[in-house]
Amino acid sequence: MNNISFNINKLMPLSAGLTSDAEWLYWAENDHEWLMPTATVPHDLIPPMARRRMSQLSKMAVQSAIAISQEQEVDYIIFSSRHGELTRTVQLLQDILAGHDASPTAFSQSVHNTAAGLYTILTKQAIPVSSLSAGENTFPSALIEANSYLAQHPSHQVLVVDFDQPVPDIYRSFTQETFHGYAVAMLLTQGADFQLSWTANRSEQVQYPLPHALTLVSHLQLNDSQWSINSQRNQWNWRVANGENK
Repeated sequence: MNNISFNINKLMPLSAGLTSDAEWLYWAENDHEWLMPTATVPHDLIPPMARRRMSQLSKMAVQSAIAISQEQEVDYIIFSSRHGELTRTVQLLQDILAGHDASPTAFSQSVHNTAAGLYTILTKQAIPVSSLSAGENTFPSALIEANSYLAQHPSHQVLVVDFDQPVPDIYRSFTQETFHGYAVAMLLTQGADFQLSWTANRSEQVQYPLPHALTLVSHLQLNDSQWSINSQRNQWNWRVANGENK
């Protein structure tokens, strides 16, 4: 069995209509019901000139990253997203197929590391940053990356931002996604408060109703001390010290 351990010094989830602990607790206790899925997600920490060009997904990721890292010492940053700017990429392709010119701004912000680049530019921070995607195992892969960094730099703090949104309609037949766009930002340091282990998933049963990061938020809101997630290739097992984690 493989395993990693770490401390979460601070965690900040963000989604439409879900911006406070009380709202996220309601969401966790009521079968993950989005209260106001069409509500405007806060983006007040992003300069107006920049946010006008950003997608809703990038605004969520950058807003949560800036909010959680204010007055914090961050040594390494990992942005993780399964689909990234797929919505913007699909729109670009559709425009080209329709005979229209691709928007230069949309094209420049359609890459997978869009949010990572925008964060470092807007905050003027010359910090090492990675953008990661690994299918349905994207979020735990980001945690493994963070743990590897902390093993080499035990006194450092890592900012991890996991964010995603459902795929465009053209790809919906390939997924069973029911969640809404979100960003989950967290500050990690070396420690043993949280333990994540994984083995090969030898059963045919796959339980993945939510992205992994949102599943973590749900269990933390409910003060659960352990749970497991079965993806297509791995079983991920979580343990939280003392169950006191909010």
